[in-house]
Amino acid sequence: MRLNIAKPASSHYFPTIARLFCLTVTFSISGCSSDDATQSPSPSTPATLNSDILSVPLSPTEADRFFAVTSTAEHQYYAAGFTTVGDDSQMAVARFGATGGLDTTFGANGIATVNVAVGAGKKAELARSVIVQSDGKIVVAGLIEHDTAATGDAARDTDIAIVRLNPTGQLDQTFGTIGITRLDLSTGTASGTSFRGDTAWGLTLLPGNELLVIGGKRADGPGRTDSDYAVVKLTASGTVDPTFGTNGLVTLDVGTGVDNPRTAIVQADGKIVVSGHTSDAGVITTVLFRLLPNGQLDSTFGRDGVVNVALLAFVAEAYDVAFQGQNLIIAGYGRDTSTGTVDIISARFLENGEWDRTYGDGGVAAIDVASEDDRSRTLKVLPDQRVLIVGQGKPTTTSQDAAVVLLTPNGRRDTKLNGNGVALLDFGGPNDALFGLTLSLDLTSAVGVGWKGVPPTESSPINNDDAQVVRFSLSLP
Repeated sequence: MRLNIAKPASSHYFPTIARLFCLTVTFSISGCSSDDATQSPSPSTPATLNSDILSVPLSPTEADRFFAVTSTAEHQYYAAGFTTVGDDSQMAVARFGATGGLDTTFGANGIATVNVAVGAGKKAELARSVIVQSDGKIVVAGLIEHDTAATGDAARDTDIAIVRLNPTGQLDQTFGTIGITRLDLSTGTASGTSFRGDTAWGLTLLPGNELLVIGGKRADGPGRTDSDYAVVKLTASGTVDPTFGTNGLVTLDVGTGVDNPRTAIVQADGKIVVSGHTSDAGVITTVLFRLLPNGQLDSTFGRDGVVNVALLAFVAEAYDVAFQGQNLIIAGYGRDTSTGTVDIISARFLENGEWDRTYGDGGVAAIDVASEDDRSRTLKVLPDQRVLIVGQGKPTTTSQDAAVVLLTPNGRRDTKLNGNGVALLDFGGPNDALFGLTLSLDLTSAVGVGWKGVPPTESSPINNDDAQVVRFSLSLP
């Protein structure tokens, strides 16, 4: 199914061994705060929450990162991302126990890697999302190279891969083709310095262990070099479900610009809300759309099923969406000027898709750490309806730290966190970040994942980012 919306006003399994060490920092998320919390520091507010930072270098000499994390009822955590072995990137999944250490019964010493598209010098492959099915099987989704033997622009083309592991970290041969479902939705094309191939960002678990893949593809039509949203439904065993959309696929074209998919959540009635953003005519706008369980657009949401709104005048990228009661909270980053730095942003939408202007400051909560670029990637709504966001912040022009932001239910900085609603975590690299976030099922702690950024230098020309895991307690009333 293709929906056009005009803009409104060869696989291999390789185990890897990792090293692990810990250090401790402190910051505060304690007690309950009201929506009257100000944005100025509160000297009387304690900052006493302990956080463990676990460094998990999946490759000792090349880059590795975590992008997503999920928790289980057994107090386990699965983090997904990529590692690089022999100049070839591979999907990676690590399992952590309740105490935060790697669970050595999973994969090799706690880590499993899968190289779907084997090819030296190929570094597109990665896992961006992870879920656990009810039988304990682990599913990840992400990018792979379309053809590792291709040259020129064709070598930049990408497909989507969904991989399932059994609870021991081995490929589950009953899923897809020997554990892998590969989706080739379009033939990619160059667009200036960019390339529009198939991409996957979100992976959502549906009832009955069915799966929803949130991604994008090259736009259909002569001369089109932009991208559209693409949502694919898979059965629990990894086959495309032909009853969803058109032969298992829904595409959405918002205007004529570049559509950027991110994540999806499912309502109690089975309706699906998808987040992302769209770039058109030099402005990046926030996009939400809602699908019925069969893949049709829900006409009761927004305008014919789609919300496309400029939260800020020039940039408002939505990276994640979560429920706050019946409402929807998004987090991302943006700016209100044509040039300059971006700030962490959050906004709230009502159940029908209407932008709630009572949230934050006139409808947007904007967090500027130190007048440099700041970005958020993932959010969770806590039981007391406060909003917990992770991403990255720049305290100086030359350094970037992982960022944790806590907002009141109505989108103001919660001064229970460090007096100003923001905590920066320095992992030891010049470009540190958090990308994924999950809550323990007993709601006593949160776990974030990302990386310690170590970019190439003249003396060390190889990027050697190291995956990171952060765990901190949630002291709730």
